[in-house]
Amino acid sequence: MKKRYIATLPLLLMTNLCGSDNALLSGEKQELLRQQKEIYEFEHEKLRTNWIAPLNLNASYSYDKSAQGDYHSDTENLSASISQDIFRSGGIMYQIAYADAKKQSESIAYQQQIAALNQQLFLALLTYQKNSVLLEQSQKRLDNKEIEIFIKRQLYDAGKVDITELNNAFMGKSNELKTLISLKYALSEQRFEIAKISDITPDTFPIPRFEMIAKEQYLSGQFDLQYAQAQSDTLKNLSEVTATNYLPSIALNADVGYRNYDPKELSGAYNGNYYSAGFQLTMPLVYNASATIQEAQATYLKEAAKTADKKRELNAQYAQVLEKIQSYRDTISITSKNLLLYDELIRVLQAGVNAGTKTGYDLQTLKNTKTIEELEIKINEINIQIEFAKLHFALHPSKENL
Repeated sequence: MKKRYIATLPLLLMTNLCGSDNALLSGEKQELLRQQKEIYEFEHEKLRTNWIAPLNLNASYSYDKSAQGDYHSDTENLSASISQDIFRSGGIMYQIAYADAKKQSESIAYQQQIAALNQQLFLALLTYQKNSVLLEQSQKRLDNKEIEIFIKRQLYDAGKVDITELNNAFMGKSNELKTLISLKYALSEQRFEIAKISDITPDTFPIPRFEMIAKEQYLSGQFDLQYAQAQSDTLKNLSEVTATNYLPSIALNADVGYRNYDPKELSGAYNGNYYSAGFQLTMPLVYNASATIQEAQATYLKEAAKTADKKRELNAQYAQVLEKIQSYRDTISITSKNLLLYDELIRVLQAGVNAGTKTGYDLQTLKNTKTIEELEIKINEINIQIEFAKLHFALHPSKENL
């Protein structure tokens, strides 16, 4: 979904919804979304034709046998009537426009609902990936703690360090073991989060990469802003509908029927159809009409102001995300430079180990530390992907090109 998606967002959102938008969600979630879409469709159909008044098909049948003096007559009557508004001072047009605008806002809300579920899924997947790297990192730290304890024990036995240093090494290992346990539980938590909304397996699912969203695209296509604008249009049309409720309307009235009249002793019998048609002009006079109309207009103006405020808020929010991403990139840059130093130190230590002047423990500790720093880069790269994913799902319901 490129820029074209934003341009066609309004009424095409519901009809252009493709299966891939919710393909990763569980069958139950997909069924809930399908039913929600059905509700929106039927509501739109109902609102779009809401201006059509009930046809009021009144049918009646009567039989009358009467006498007056020496004369008698029998009358049999069968009739039906209808009454239908055909003009509401523009109210019909505004009612249809209101229905379309409401569907637009509900369509955006529906897409946003799918986007929220997919964002929840991908953030859980990325967090699972991040915790996996943190777990690997913690294991390397634990390996270094083991080496530290071994060295401190040797030094303590030789009387070169006191018990405090050895105790600190033991405490450091204990704390790292607790971190390891917490990370294993965090992984299980993310598996549960994923299982709530999808049947995919986090260990084997290939997570696609997210890219940076341009500021112009974000500020023009963000779901919250699109919804606020659609709501503003909806309330504007609703205020017009409210105003036309207090203007003149014209209704068509018609009757059609069958009559069988038998005057018995007199002439003038009739057996056949009859009909009548006419128009009715209605002018409602309501005391609080002005206040009701002004209230509807004020509600619309409030929503319009809310849209402008949302634009300002999103501008600041985007800048904040950029700052966060830059901080992750700066951390990666610093860590990458440190890795060059570790490479040099490892070469020096390796030479010392080969010459017998350095121990293999020092070399292994340094190699573990280098791995920890390499994993730190991976963690910050995942952090950047998490921020990109948040920006992506603020505009799109799904991840393309899965």
